[in-house]
Amino acid sequence: MKLFIDAGNSRVKWAVHDGERWQAQGAVEHAAISSLASTWQTWPISVAWAASVARPEIGIALTAAAPCPLNWVNAQTQFGSVRNHYHNPAEQGADRWLAILAARELCAGDVIVACAGTALTVEALTAEGDYLGGLIVPGVTLMLSSLAQNTAKLDRVAGKVTHFPQNTPDALASGAFYALSGAIETQRQHLAQHTGRDSPPVLLTGGDATSLAPWLAAPVKIVDNLILMGLLQVANK
Repeated sequence: MKLFIDAGNSRVKWAVHDGERWQAQGAVEHAAISSLASTWQTWPISVAWAASVARPEIGIALTAAAPCPLNWVNAQTQFGSVRNHYHNPAEQGADRWLAILAARELCAGDVIVACAGTALTVEALTAEGDYLGGLIVPGVTLMLSSLAQNTAKLDRVAGKVTHFPQNTPDALASGAFYALSGAIETQRQHLAQHTGRDSPPVLLTGGDATSLAPWLAAPVKIVDNLILMGLLQVANK
């Protein structure tokens, strides 16, 4: 069996695949990585693939917990029919690249890939396989914590998202979600203008995907564990 690991800024997601289907999956906070060793020992894992955008010590902890050596995946200039137009793929987060590879398997046409986690990334992929690049935006929690730490009177719990916020908690929540949805919709417009085709769909993943989806124009599809799916594509090359 194969083990796949996605180490994000806040959590580690993992899954076990038997060559035909996913057999198990889970997620833990960084502080609980050591607990994964006993979990993974219950499966006859022979090979493991991993990607990380976390601190170096997280990679060290995962290496110690894994039942076999980890094959670390980084962004590349090309994989299959996908061509990476990032100027320097070596500086690009592997999660962004892997999400694009998974999206290519799920969508044959133009597509926007948005990963809503600690940060929001918004990627543009054409039907021809050209990965044009994308955006990095602070996620909801980062936006709100930044306001709380750097302003005198905004250290408070966010309220609800509404079109015309009439109190500060609602203004905070609405501002954060509209900023994120605006970034996605702007990239959607840019991709349509670039290709001369219809507005593309959005594939949305990450911890804030469900909360963000209602504020986007259709079509939007939430896909769990998009990065793990990308790792599977690399492992099966």
